[in-house]
Amino acid sequence: MSIKKLPDAEFEIMRAVWHSEEPVTSPQLTDKLRHELPEKDWKQQTVMTMLVRLEKKGFLRSDKAGKERNYYAEISESEYLQVEADSFRKRFNGGRISGLVKALYSDESISDEDISELKDWINKL
Repeated sequence: MSIKKLPDAEFEIMRAVWHSEEPVTSPQLTDKLRHELPEKDWKQQTVMTMLVRLEKKGFLRSDKAGKERNYYAEISESEYLQVEADSFRKRFNGGRISGLVKALYSDESISDEDISELKDWINKL
C-alpha cells in the first residue's frame, strides 16, 4: 500500500491516535483534540467523519465495542513521518539531504549536540 499525505486535520487526528493508549474511541479523541488544540473547533461529528475517512485510507482499523467503535493505528507515526520527510526532501532541494539541512538551518546556528547527532547518523550509514 502506498501511503498518501494527509490533510492537516486528518494528520492531527492520527497524531492524537498515535499518542493515545489504544484502543481509542471517537469521544476520547474529540476530548484530546479539544484539550491539545483548543484553537480549533473540534466537533464530535467532524472527528467521526474523519475517522471513517482514515479507516478507508488504511490508516486506521476499528471494531465495534458496545455502542462505541475502538480505533487502532494501522500505520505508525514513524512510517508516516518518513513519507512526509521524503516528500518534503524531493519537493524542495532536488532530493538532496545536504540542501535540506542547509535550508533548515540557514538562519539558525546548529548546536554542537545536533552536529554530533548528524555525524553519528552519517557514520552509521
